Amino acid sequence: MISALDQHVPRPPLLTTARAVLLYGGQVARAIQRLKYEGAAHLARPLGRLMHGEIMDRIAQIDLILPVPLHPRRLVSRGYNQAGLLASEAARGAAVPVCHGRLRRIRHTAAQTGLSKGERRANVQGAFRASGMSGARVLLVDDVATTHCTASACALALLEAGARQVHLLTLARAMP
Repeated sequence: MISALDQHVPRPPLLTTARAVLLYGGQVARAIQRLKYEGAAHLARPLGRLMHGEIMDRIAQIDLILPVPLHPRRLVSRGYNQAGLLASEAARGAAVPVCHGRLRRIRHTAAQTGLSKGERRANVQGAFRASGMSGARVLLVDDVATTHCTASACALALLEAGARQVHLLTLARAMP
């Protein structure tokens, strides 16, 4: 039974740190949209390289790099996971593995674009499952952070699977 006092105890943050390399807007937004929606997978190389320095700065603090996964249905329709491409490019030459498959999207969700923060949170609640995280310090990689709802849902799955810490690195951060 939860007492009134228990209801006011703040939950520790799911993300240990959150960092974006760029602000989302202008040419950055256009490049990400082309990567994500227009089949311009070749843009992952220069965009991922922009993230490389952040990974190298954190190398001693992380054990695994995990891209935010797409649901298999969306992966088939898009042909690639843009977060996976960015993670692979950003980690090129780093001594930390990029692991595809340890974090999975188990429920197909609507696109987050155009949803309110509450709708985004509900949309991704329970959508992710992780495995093999015992004590791992994870760097989660995605293209854009807006409300952190997707990253938080991923972090919850990773922590439930035994991760010790979850850090977030995104290419861009949308401003409110």
